[in-house]
Amino acid sequence: MVRVVNFAVRYSANVGDGLIADCLSHAMTRLAPGLEMVSVDLAGRSRHGEATVRGRGMKLRVLNALPAPVRARAVELVLGRFLDRVGPRWRAALGGADLAVFGGGQIFSDADLNFPLKIARAAGLCASAGVPMAVFAAGVARNWSPRGRALFGTVAQGDLRHVALRDGFSREAWSAQMGGAGPHPEICRDPGLLAASCYGRPAPGAEPGPVGICITDPAVLTYHADMAVAGGARADALLAATALALVARGHRVRLFCNGAVEDREALARLAAHPEVAARVAGGWLDIAPPPATPAELAGIIAPMKAVLAHRLHATIVAHAYAIPAVGLSWDRKLVSFFASVGRGAHAVQGPAGAQDLADLVLRAIAEGIDPAAHAVHLDETWAGVARMLAVTGLAARPPGLRAVSGAGA
Repeated sequence: MVRVVNFAVRYSANVGDGLIADCLSHAMTRLAPGLEMVSVDLAGRSRHGEATVRGRGMKLRVLNALPAPVRARAVELVLGRFLDRVGPRWRAALGGADLAVFGGGQIFSDADLNFPLKIARAAGLCASAGVPMAVFAAGVARNWSPRGRALFGTVAQGDLRHVALRDGFSREAWSAQMGGAGPHPEICRDPGLLAASCYGRPAPGAEPGPVGICITDPAVLTYHADMAVAGGARADALLAATALALVARGHRVRLFCNGAVEDREALARLAAHPEVAARVAGGWLDIAPPPATPAELAGIIAPMKAVLAHRLHATIVAHAYAIPAVGLSWDRKLVSFFASVGRGAHAVQGPAGAQDLADLVLRAIAEGIDPAAHAVHLDETWAGVARMLAVTGLAARPPGLRAVSGAGA
């Protein structure tokens, strides 16, 4: 049996990260029946709901207040001890593996050496075990420090057979920072676009649900942002005002989050706001329970008629189900995704007011999603996974992807 180890953030409380891993596993096992997928969570988790960092929101605020060199040194000391603990478990997972995939998410980003340290340790273990590697559907930020660049370079120094990144910006950032090491990076679609195939669709004939508004804690956006945050430090308040504006125009609205602890707290704060609570009592607005698993997130989004979000994978899952989405800027990955599916006009950059956002959401609903273009996006997603399998020698490229994908499922 072919065995593939996927290094990702499978069990993150932000279940959008786990959704990528689920969908990649789904696609690989559909395209190569009998293939065994083993997930290794780069944060050391072994199941959904397991917390490895307590008080993450407070720690992020403390880190934000420290000078960059001090932050990086503190993170390196803490992560060094963590990696020493999980190293034996990662080594065991690689036993007998045919391939290790660093797959999905913005994992080639240097926020105080967090991912560089983890990925370098994993790549070193792959080299020791003689396991070839691939990078697939990953996002790459152009923020690598000299130390981070050296650590990420460990991947290219090993038996790296394939690099496919999820957008052009990531490819440019990889090439500029890797200095030409490793295979030439290709572009592939995010596996999250296969969410409908992975988790299933709403029952046929179901009525369109409410407009979904995904709530993200502004402190998290600010910490990880590489561009202006739409809504700034009061992004959550802007989203609450947008929800009230949509309700005032006669639309039902559902507030939800991707599950991260700090996002849950932001969602709870908004739910307690008097005006929001009044609309909940009147039946025009409701609060979705925070998802504990990727399947639950897909289940929340699938019935909606539109989605407004900062979180990338809330918008990717919406597109997977052919639901019009409006994205709010804070990171180039979100803007790049909207451009890649021909919906760049629906990625809001810079200042925006609640009434403007409500207008844009309603225009997106009226325009809908072009079925032919949507089918192409899904076929391209399957094709990217098939190419990785072919290039790494694990399976031949199938003759007809549409038969596998269920005519665009």
